[in-house]
Amino acid sequence: MITAATRLPTPRFRWRSLLGLSVTLFLAWGLLNAALAIYVPYTLHTGSVSAVGSLSPGGLVVSAEADEALLGRTFASIDAGDPRLATYLVAFMDTMCAQMMGFAIAYIGVVWFGLRRGQGWALVVAAVSGVVAFVYYLPIFSLYTRMSVQTGSGAFLAVPAIALGVATVLGWIGLGRQRRPGGTSA
Repeated sequence: MITAATRLPTPRFRWRSLLGLSVTLFLAWGLLNAALAIYVPYTLHTGSVSAVGSLSPGGLVVSAEADEALLGRTFASIDAGDPRLATYLVAFMDTMCAQMMGFAIAYIGVVWFGLRRGQGWALVVAAVSGVVAFVYYLPIFSLYTRMSVQTGSGAFLAVPAIALGVATVLGWIGLGRQRRPGGTSA
């Protein structure tokens, strides 16, 4: 015999609440990933690997200057003198952007269908998966350093990292308020 699962009432969601701000910041991170997963391949396919300088923050991995130093030549010289490597770099970015798009869709889904409905597991998933992206930059910076390439301060990571931290704290407080007796919205 199949019985219906007990459904807990979903608290009313308000955008102008701590949880609403958290959802907004997490959605912005997901949408940024989706937008970059479209913009980067489009830019590279229409302008070739020489268009790397127009990418924000200006490189394939770290920055145009650091990436060129690691490669030992400029993107323009790769484009002009080594079309197979140029094509490979564009194709490699396509594979990375495909993963970014998959991440963005799943991330937005978790935030929209889980966190927005007050599900604590969704906050954990959004926070952890957001942090993991930044953790991967540690070995990347290590590789560049091992090759004596200056990576700069990594400041381009600060704004999204801070925003994700703020989103996590706001979500945690918002969910806590929602779970208190009489707390119907955060």
